[in-house]
Amino acid sequence: MPHEADYRASALQKQVRDLRDRIARDVRVTWLEANTAYERVEVTEQLSKQANLALDLARTRYTLGLASIVELSQAQLQQTDAQIGNTNARYEYLSTLSALNYQLGK
Repeated sequence: MPHEADYRASALQKQVRDLRDRIARDVRVTWLEANTAYERVEVTEQLSKQANLALDLARTRYTLGLASIVELSQAQLQQTDAQIGNTNARYEYLSTLSALNYQLGK
């Protein structure tokens, strides 16, 4: 009988240790995801700025008759695509940040 209690206590300690390890792993993974998402926001902001510059250039070229409406339309599409990418990156960052705060009990 005394051995059975020792085995149960040992099994419970192992379960607690496993649970603690899983929680720590989940927090680390979520932190890495949030960090990656934050870096992606910075990249998409730069892409958005470049798309804005390209659109300004295309508008100027179109106004001066040096570019076609197709070039202007492509620049507008690229700007819209960059804005969507930036918005998605921000959403992903805020989402992973919320998940991290939840896992940390905040």
